[in-house]
Amino acid sequence: MDDQKNKKSILTLLVLFAGGFVPINLIVLSFGYAEYFKGQTIGPKIIKAAHEFAVPYIYFLYIPAILFLIWALVYTKKNYPDLFRRIWVGLAAGAIATIGLDWIRQMGVIESWLPGDTPSMFGKMMTGSKTFIEYYWVGTFAHYFNGANFGLVLTLVFGRYATLKKTVLVTYLWIAFIELGMMVAPPLAPRVGLFGIRYMWPQYFLLTLAAHFVYATILGNLVYHWLKPEDNKWLLPFILRK
Repeated sequence: MDDQKNKKSILTLLVLFAGGFVPINLIVLSFGYAEYFKGQTIGPKIIKAAHEFAVPYIYFLYIPAILFLIWALVYTKKNYPDLFRRIWVGLAAGAIATIGLDWIRQMGVIESWLPGDTPSMFGKMMTGSKTFIEYYWVGTFAHYFNGANFGLVLTLVFGRYATLKKTVLVTYLWIAFIELGMMVAPPLAPRVGLFGIRYMWPQYFLLTLAAHFVYATILGNLVYHWLKPEDNKWLLPFILRK
């Protein structure tokens, strides 16, 4: 029994790493490398420099992480139903919530309140291609996969609270942390300034805040209704309980 508990605990932490750290930090670390290490903050050169970092990261971390998450879904469905539930609910709810976020984000792209289109930026960085059909769908996958994994972190770390109000409130706090990171970290902060002060202030900040508010509202509601009442343990009690 102890071996099974330890195996489940390790598996939970590995899923959190594969889904919570690896995909999200592909963007942050690649553009951070380009902006801070290479000193590139504008134009095609920043994409080229970020691509240099992204290529080995994708082959040695990103793709293996995706394959591991697929395996974890299959394995936990049979062996650890409670962990499986947290994984699929987090990923599915996060991806669906990203659709709501995109409804707001596209308004910002159309009105030029954002410095670029997220799927295009991600896709060019990952593929190094300038051909739309080659980079856009890769970038769209990365964008939605990030959204899915923000949901995964929520379900693994916080679970489901007793009431809808508490679940959504915790989701707001989690996504507020993500919004703060977006405002002060790569890829955008070095280019547009903290909170977009050098670009379109306050439209840039207010638009991303609204988009993340919509995302969090959808995510919190789905997590509350899809997880079960017994999924109320946050990460530490969940991995330590007997």
